[in-house]
Formats: sequence, structure tokens, C-alpha cells
Amino acid sequence: MVAEQPSVEPSKVIDTQPEPESQEPVQLTAEDVSTQDTPPVAKLQRTKTSANIEPDKAANVGTEEVTRQRKLAAYVGWKQSSGWIERDTLTPDDELLDLNQETVLNNVLPDALYGDWYHFVGIIFIAGLLSFTFGYFRFSLAPVFFVMVFTGLYYRTNAKKYRSSIRELIQKENTVQKIENDYESMEWLNNLLDKYWPIIEPTVSQMVVTQVNDLLATNPSVPAFIKALWISHFTLGVKPPRIDAVKTFQNTDNDIVVMDWTVSYTPHDLSDMTAKQLKNYVNQKVVVKAKMFGLTLPVSVSDISFKVETRVRFKLMTPFPHVETVNVQLLEVPDIDFVARILGDNVFNWEVLTIPGLYTLINTMAKKYMGPMFLPPFSLQLNVPQLLSQSNLSVGVIEITIKNAKDIKRANQILNDSVDPYLTFELSGREVGKTRIVRDTLNPIWDETLYLLLSSFTDPLTITLYDKREKLKDKVMGRIEYNLNSMHDQPVQSNLNAHFLRSSKPVGDLNFDLKFFPTLERKVLPSGEVEELPDLNTGIAKVVVEELHGLNEENKKGSYYIELFFNAKLILTTSTVTSPDIQVFNQNYESVIPDRRKSRYRFVVKDATDNSVVTSAVITLNELIDRTEINKTLIPLPNSKAKLKVTTYWKPVRLDMGNASIAYTPPIGLVRIYLKKAVNLKNLETVGFIDPYAKILVNGLSKGRTDYKSQTLNPVWNTAIYVAITSPNQRVSIEVMDVETVNKDRRVGIYDVDLSELMVDDEDGNFQIVESNKEHTARLVGKNGPSGSIVYTASFYPVQPIMTLEELMDSEKIEKRRLKLEEKKKSVDESKLSAVEKDKLAVEESEITELKHMFAGKKTVSLDELLKFQSGVLAISVLNGELPDPGYFVQSFFDGNGHARFLSPKINSKIIRDGWTGDVAIKELKDSVSTFRVTKNQYANRVEDCVSEVSIPTYELVKSCYNKPSIITLSGEKSAKLMVQVQWFPLETDKLPAADLMSNSGDLIITSKSAENLMASDSNGFSDPYMKFYIDGFKEHLYETPIVKKSLNPVWNDVGKVVVSDRANNVLNIKVMDWDAASSDDILGRVNVKLSDIPVGQVTDLDLPVVRDDGGDGGVIHMSFEFKPHYVLNVVKREKKVGDLASKGLGSGLKVGTTVVSTGVGTIGKIGKGVFGAVGLRRKKSSKSRKSRDEDE
Repeated sequence: MVAEQPSVEPSKVIDTQPEPESQEPVQLTAEDVSTQDTPPVAKLQRTKTSANIEPDKAANVGTEEVTRQRKLAAYVGWKQSSGWIERDTLTPDDELLDLNQETVLNNVLPDALYGDWYHFVGIIFIAGLLSFTFGYFRFSLAPVFFVMVFTGLYYRTNAKKYRSSIRELIQKENTVQKIENDYESMEWLNNLLDKYWPIIEPTVSQMVVTQVNDLLATNPSVPAFIKALWISHFTLGVKPPRIDAVKTFQNTDNDIVVMDWTVSYTPHDLSDMTAKQLKNYVNQKVVVKAKMFGLTLPVSVSDISFKVETRVRFKLMTPFPHVETVNVQLLEVPDIDFVARILGDNVFNWEVLTIPGLYTLINTMAKKYMGPMFLPPFSLQLNVPQLLSQSNLSVGVIEITIKNAKDIKRANQILNDSVDPYLTFELSGREVGKTRIVRDTLNPIWDETLYLLLSSFTDPLTITLYDKREKLKDKVMGRIEYNLNSMHDQPVQSNLNAHFLRSSKPVGDLNFDLKFFPTLERKVLPSGEVEELPDLNTGIAKVVVEELHGLNEENKKGSYYIELFFNAKLILTTSTVTSPDIQVFNQNYESVIPDRRKSRYRFVVKDATDNSVVTSAVITLNELIDRTEINKTLIPLPNSKAKLKVTTYWKPVRLDMGNASIAYTPPIGLVRIYLKKAVNLKNLETVGFIDPYAKILVNGLSKGRTDYKSQTLNPVWNTAIYVAITSPNQRVSIEVMDVETVNKDRRVGIYDVDLSELMVDDEDGNFQIVESNKEHTARLVGKNGPSGSIVYTASFYPVQPIMTLEELMDSEKIEKRRLKLEEKKKSVDESKLSAVEKDKLAVEESEITELKHMFAGKKTVSLDELLKFQSGVLAISVLNGELPDPGYFVQSFFDGNGHARFLSPKINSKIIRDGWTGDVAIKELKDSVSTFRVTKNQYANRVEDCVSEVSIPTYELVKSCYNKPSIITLSGEKSAKLMVQVQWFPLETDKLPAADLMSNSGDLIITSKSAENLMASDSNGFSDPYMKFYIDGFKEHLYETPIVKKSLNPVWNDVGKVVVSDRANNVLNIKVMDWDAASSDDILGRVNVKLSDIPVGQVTDLDLPVVRDDGGDGGVIHMSFEFKPHYVLNVVKREKKVGDLASKGLGSGLKVGTTVVSTGVGTIGKIGKGVFGAVGLRRKKSSKSRKSRDEDE
């Protein structure tokens, strides 16, 4: 069930240029002008409604045309408010000046005759009595004048002494020793504020005025008759708020902090101050002016004082931002006082709060409206991660299963009418769900499950029992208020029983279950990396209908509104907006999504004049999410030039809906990103260099990665990564990371790939194959700016539109619904149907049409036909399973990938209840191998230890697990079981780049036969020749032949093997060497062989010319090569910066359940290390030590 969020209907505002308010300037001297440090009043800048709206168009937004001038504030900050200049700085003598200046009567009257409250009463009574007496006996005004003079002088003398006694009392209160309490002092913070507040106040005031005046000038909620509205005078004063007391509660849980805060503000007492002192002691003051009906009306608020006692509760958590929720509660209604004058700040205006009863009314209204939010037992809860994400979505979903109600008491015992009960559910005073009606029973059984959006745990769930009455308003039978706070720590609550209350008396029982499913938030690590969220099919979506562009004819107004349908059901009707160009709605709807793949929204634009449909569009939720990811929120509407701006927020929620949470969305194709190299990466290490690798993300989820290159800022990968995309609007990113063996890997930089050049469709809307070898150089952006460049190429291969098994079943259900609907329409007379029944038929017909359109163009293919295709996308869903112990991860590897293609979340129990889904590009199905591993380390690669493992030919995996799930058993130190189901989506082509196929890696069998006419290097006219073999000029050789003594035409007949992982790009370098016993070995010549020229699966004899270093002829070597393809792993262990390389061959003829074993790596030698993905074997055949030979090179 979904609750609609409130939205504001906009009105049109035409903005004008800022107009400074006329004012009388403060007189300054030349010295003052040079020394004044008050920040100037900033010129207000135009705020666009949207980044895509021109400034002249943004002025014409809304429903009613209003010209509202911008005005600049006359006085901002305490210095401008008081006219303070440098010479007004208080000296020590000014600070010590006695405020209690004597009057004439101070030196005459005894202290007992003035200075207390009753003296005020007495002098007023005596002055009134004398004035009445003189008037009664018809005296002249002369005696009254003397009475007035004496009364005024006495009153002033009395007031000055009264204020002096109050100051002495305050000083006494500050010095007397107080009784101990458990409150903490915050004087250190108060002293800090006292010192810095006068310094920062002018800047803060300027920021407030600039932003508020900008908002007031463009806010569509301001009535049209107000032509200008602005803050004319604003200052926060020189005295900051004070924190009077803080108390921390001790007996709380470890992750709970509860504190009481008392915050107050008391303005300065400005009585008896000199003019110079008044310029330095300034209180808050705000003057707001409104121009309406040709008049400018000011409203002044000043001398604000308040005291508020709050209780704050912090729920802590380990990851950033370390605070999960904050509950704020006011212990009592805040004590607030201020001076407010409606018509300006002059002495003749009446203060508003002096109106009898107004202050009491304000406090009463504050208690009434603040009580349900802030006053005990209520509190305002803030979800900090949710606020930081700026999505403003609900914190989770409540699943409520209503079982039954028992012993419902009738509301009226006299009338024995039937009771037709149903339930409604409310959160924050808003109805969010309703059950069906059960006819004529006092013990109804519902057995219904509803999903409710939860925005805060502090609001109770209100369950109201109604009796459905046909001709009268439904009767409230009882109500339950259920506290949801316990759901945070106990998310599953079963077999609950609560009493319906009516007039505080129980009138029945309700049995129900509750479950809470939180939204999953991305966690930002200190390195700037964002932890990935699981790619779930269930969650919460909020669709914001923002603006309508380009529908009106030029210079003509249009009135439009939008109807939003979710899965063919009307969920939102926006307000009507009239504008000559841009209609701004800014209304939203938030809902629980049980199946993201099938969720769709229909936007219907209607003309408000006749309610006719102008245009409409049906868009899937997946596409809306993808458009928001790449900031492509303007959606073209069919059959018009209009565009609708829609922003969509999505948060995954793992609802308890079986395998629906992990259902897979069929892809539209594969994007091939060929990562060639990176240049000038930013070095994140203080010692040495980073160990960079690159990975590809789709909508922020990792889909594949390269191996890392050790200690370099200019890595060369030459690796192709295929990722499946479900729409042309998905965000595909290249992220370069630095390997960390202790902490999590650090982000170096990221770049978003532009897919627009790859998404090319034909006349029928089908995507075409786009292969490109054009190199793109893109700048990587890191946490603190540019972090180097990445060089890559991109291609696109569409998949065939195949219907999945689930879609086939859905299609059959839709056809049955269509036939049933047609039969129903034939059997009834539609003209006699009620409006509600007609709406139901229309909704059903519309939903069937939309669902059939989703499956249109897809073809049905049997499993046998699917297995004939060799290239495609393999989707694997792990439904459930069993692990040896809790705390493990399940990794999935494919073919020659040394790193997991996708990974399970951490499984905290032995039984796998929450499954996961991943996909991978398979280039050659008949040769592909799938490997599943159970490990403690989620980042472990293929050569690291695991608990259990199984490798299966992918062809057999598809054949066994396509039509129905199958159980796979993993063996090793411990055993595990996984229930797996797969889907296979073949590509439109089987011709992928040769560099990506299995034939690009394998064993190179080298037969060194003989050589002729080698160069003589020794004094005897001969040489002692042998050969060394390298890959791509790497420093360390991989293999060497035996030495033949004293010969220029040696015969070796030696066979060796080198493991190659990138035949398309690798070059075999051969050095013909002369062995010397006493000196360095000499280079007789060099030979380079491109491995791509060596055919696969056959022996190739080559006579290769040897080139001396001086360019001369060095003879000929006779070689034989044979390349045997197989998948090759080339990864190292993470715990070592330089580790052993794995040279493991994967056969293609394995049986189900067997493990991958090495094939033919039995040549005697030691494993050596190559570069660019090549590894090999180095023999020990010469009599000279390895160290000596390496030094010779």
C-alpha cells in the first residue's frame, strides 16, 4: 500500500532585476570608510527553476502572472544596524562606565522612599489624585505642569534604582554557590561563542538575507497582490545563544546516547546605556517589508528571547555517518518572547503582544500543533543516512499480515443489524492501507498481507475497525494504537494480539504479524569509494513529476494537468498549471515495488479546459531509474514536441517475497569495454607507487575487473570486459582502484562512459551491432579532482529478444485474463454498470494492454535451440543453499577470470535464505567453465584458499539448470550445496573479437631446431650459442635452450613451453646468446615473432632471420611453433605485493562436479613471471649460475 506525499501547487512568478531600497545612509568619515570591515550587500543572483530553462523563461512559471521586484536589504549585520564605525570601539573606560547615573533626586531622597515596585504604584496614584484635585477645584494648568515634572523625575529615578537592584541580584546569583546537580557545564562553548559570534555574525546575516530574499522574490506561494516582499533589516545581534545545561543519561545501551539540553537566549538590557554603548550592544532585529496596493508595509520583530529544554536521543552505528537516527523531543513548550510591531519600528506603533490574550493564545496553539510532533511522549525522528542521501524516501517497509479479529462488540446493542467489518491503517494521520470487507460477522478472517511505507518509528500505527454501511457513513467500531519503536531492534514480530478500544474499553481482539524491512543505503567510505548495494528487484520508488516543456504554441498560455498511473491504476493527479511555456508541478508519489521488472508508469497529459488527452507515454520503472542515474530526466512524449521532466528515486528493500527479490531483468545487449591503459594516475602512496586495476560499474554495481599492475602510475591492461545492460540509459563507469592488502581498496578515479554512440537502432527499433576500435582518452576524477587518464574502446552487441520461462508463464496468464475480460464484457450491458464497475473494467483492459506490449517482439525458443548459440549472456540465480558455517561468501568465476564475476552478500547463517543473481558474458559456450567457491574473504581471487569449490562446464550448467533449479555440490575442506537456476540470452552474432576468445590464451609449444651462419663471438672463430625467450621485452626471460659449444650452426632440437594469456597482443622476443665462462654473455642477435601470426592447433615451421644489434645479418634460426588454446589464469595473492603467478590450464571436457586441474605443465623448471598476461617456464641448462647470467644481461 502506498501513501501519497503532499505536494505544493505552484503559481507563476515573473522576476525583475534587484532594486536597492531607498534609505538614508550612515554618515561616515574618510577614516571610517577605509577601516570599515562590514561585508558589502551581495547582489542577488537569479535562481533557475531547472538547469535546462533559460532565465527569461524561468520568469514565467505558474498559474497567475505576478511582477515581483527584487529588493536589497538596507541594513545587514549588527554593524550596519547600529551604524558602528571604527571609532565606536569601546575602550576600557567605556566598559567601566557606571550605568546607574545619578539624578537630582538621588542625592535628596532617602533610599527607603524609592527603588521598589510599590513606589511605581504610589507615584502614579499620587500624580493621578493631584491632577484630579486640581481639575476638580478648577485650578489652572500650572500646578499640573509641576506635578508632571516631579512625577517624571521621580519615576525615572525610581526606575534607574530598580534596574540597578536587579543587576546586583543577578551578580549575586552568579557568585553564590549552587546546590549540586547532575548537569554538565558548557561554559567553554559559551565563552567560545561569545568571542567569535560578533566576528561571524555579519557574514552569517548576509547569507541569510541573500538566500531568503532570493526565495521571497521567486516563491510561487506568495499571493499575487504582493508586488514585492523582502527583508529590509536583519541582524542576529552580538550576543549568541547560550547552552545553559547538558545532562547525559548513564543507563542506556552501548549504541544509544540520550542527552538533555537547555538552550536559551536573553537579549542585552539596553536601558541606561550611552549612545556609544548602544552601537556595540545590538540585539536581534528583523524588518520585513511588503509592497502591496501601492503601499509599503513594514513588520518589525526585535529583542527575541527564548528558553527551550530538549531531550535528544542518538542511535549510533559503526559505518559512516556513525549516527543512524536522532530523536528530538521538547520537554515543554518553549518560552519565547519578542517585540513585534506591525507598521514599523517607531515609538508610536503598538506592540502586537500587548493585545490581551494573544500571548496565551500563541502558547496554546504551539502546544496544540507541536504536541503531536515534539512534546512527550512524541518526538521528531531524523534518519541521518537518509538525509545525507538527499532522496527523502521512507526508512523501510512494514509488512503486516492481518489474520483475524475475535469477539467484536457491536456499537449499538439495540439494533441487531449485521456487521460488515474492515480495517484501515494510518501513519502520521494519513491512511496508507485498507483490508477487504468481510460480510456479516463479528469474528472476521482476513488472512491478508499489506506493505506499508514507514517514514519514522516514532509515529504509532493506527488500526481502525470500521463497519461498512451502505446508505450511511461507515461506523467506527474501535481503534488500536500500536507502538512501532520496537520494530527497529526486533524487525520480526509474530503472533501479536491487540485490543480494539472504544471509549477506553476493549471491544475485540486482533491477531496479526509484523515485519520490518529497512531500505538499503549506500555507505561512503573515507577513501571516497561507495559500497555497492545489492541489485534487488524489490524496493521503494518515488517518482517526482517536475515540469512539462514545449507543449504550448508560441505566446499562448496553456492549462494542463498530469495523471500518473502505476501498473494501469491511477495513483496521482497533479494540480492544474497555466503558463505560456513551462508548466511546473513538482508533485510526487512514493510506493512499494514488489517487482521492479514489470513495474511501469503511464503519464497522461490532459488539457484542463476540456479534460482531453493531449499525449501519453508508458515508461518502465527501470528506464526511469536509469534516466535519473545519467541525469537524462527529460522524457520525449509521443506525437508531440513536448518533454516531461521526471526524477525517480529508488532504494532496494529485501522484502520477504521469495525469489521475486532477486528476479533478473533481461538485458538488451552487451557493452564491450576494452581497457588498454591508464596514464599519469594519481599516486595515493607515501612510499612507492600504487598497484592499480580497473573495474566496470553499471549503475554503481561492479560487473568485472582487470588484474592489478604492481607499482606503477602508467599501467597497461589490454583487457576486454563485457557488461550486460538492460536499457540504453544505464550508467556505465570505469573506476580505477588501488590494491590495499589490509584495508579496502582505494578509489583513484572514475569516469562515466557515453553510450549514446553505441545505441543505434533500425527502423523497427531493434539495436544494431556497433564495433569500434576508436580509442577514447578520458579524464578520471578522484576525491580531490583529476586523477589521471584512461584509454579505452567501446562496442555494443545486442542480444536476441528471447522470452524467459517466467515471461512465457506470464504471457499465458495474460491471455487467460484477456479471454475472461472479453467474456465478461459480452455478458453484461456496459451502459447499466456503475462508475466503479466501469473503472474496474477499464483498469483491467489497460493493464492487459500494457503487459502484452512489454512482451511484444519477443520470440519463444526451446532449450535445444538456445544451446546452439555459442555467445550470449548467462544469468545465474542462487535461490538457496547450505554452507558449512555462518560468515561465508559465495564467489562465481567464469573461464579465464581470475577475480569473481559476481559475489554473494555475507551469509550470516548456515542456511542460505536470501538469494542473489548475477550475469556474465559467455563468448564460447562449448568451451566455457563455471566455478563456484565458498570463502571467508570476499575479495579472494582464484589462486587463494577457499573452503569448497566446484567447476562445471557452462554448457552442462545451462542444460541442467535452465528449465528448473538444480542442486550443485561444492567439495573441499568442507562441503556446501547451492540451488541454482540459469537463463541464457544469446547474442545476435557469434563473431566476437578474436582477442576475447579462448584461442587467445593457452600453451605455446616452442621447438628450437637449429641455426645457421651465426656470428662468431669467441677468439677461436666460434660461439657457444643458446637462446632466451621473452614476452614483450620483459626484463626476466621465461625460457632458454641448452648451450651448444663451439658452433656457428648449432642443433638444439629442444622443446619448451610458454603459457600465454594474450596471443593477439603479445610478441615473442628471442635473444641468440653466446655463452662465456669468464665474462658476460654476448648477444649474437635478436628475433621478434608476433604470436598472432601463429595459427591455432597446428604445427608451424618458421625460418627466422637473426638481426644483430648493429643491424647486420646474424644468420637464421629454424623454429617450430604450436599453439594449444585453453583458458589461463594470471592473478596473484592479495596478501603479497609481489606473489606467485598462477599458470593453471582449464580443460573443456570436465564432468559435472569435477575440479579444474592443471594440464601439461610438467616441463622441468621454475615458474617465472611475465608481463601483459604472459607467464612461462625458465630452464636451467647452462653451467653458469642463474645469478651470473642475469647479471650478464
